[in-house]
Amino acid sequence: MAYLRWRRFLELAAIDRPWVGELFMRRGDGPKAAPAKVWDGYYAKGAYDELLESDQRHHHRLLAALVAEAKPHPRILDIGCGEGAFYDSIRALTPARYLGVDLSDLGIERAKQRLAGELKPGVVDFVTGDGARFETDEKFDVIVFPECLEYLGDPEALIAHYAKLLNPGGVLGFTQWLGLKSLRLWRQIKTTTDVLDEAVVSAPWGGAWQVWTCRPR
Repeated sequence: MAYLRWRRFLELAAIDRPWVGELFMRRGDGPKAAPAKVWDGYYAKGAYDELLESDQRHHHRLLAALVAEAKPHPRILDIGCGEGAFYDSIRALTPARYLGVDLSDLGIERAKQRLAGELKPGVVDFVTGDGARFETDEKFDVIVFPECLEYLGDPEALIAHYAKLLNPGGVLGFTQWLGLKSLRLWRQIKTTTDVLDEAVVSAPWGGAWQVWTCRPR
């Protein structure tokens, strides 16, 4: 318990004191990709089932409200959509278009099964794809990355790639678990974007989520 309290103190301190995070980061910590079979295994074990519970999605609801405020009824690309947890929060805000993308075939299969009554080609779709380099001819008002930034490679390259898929004035949205590693990624994102909103949302079981929206420069 003492260790967890100390770690939480460091993470909160590092939000506006970057040197604290860099001092305690382990060497070699950085963005790491995971193969599709790893994510299939997580979904098979129900590792992310809690994100489908209403009381576990406060950070998703906040992000949904922020992006809908920036652009009502937006065209949304959801990278790392998994079983559709973020869609549960954004659908009440009636997006004009929703496309969910995930590396896991099993995650996408479960999203389609769970939300079968809402699927409509060209309006609400879930597809398998690599979030680090997903390509499409479509343009979007909002692109969100719920809990997946640390697995998508270099943050600056990621921003440059997805900026091409945004409509003029488009917005990027992120959520991630508050930790020293994720704070480093957040700081890297801030060097190539203009932050519109940022918040820390307490989790019911302890700890917290970061939520922010931004525009590529």
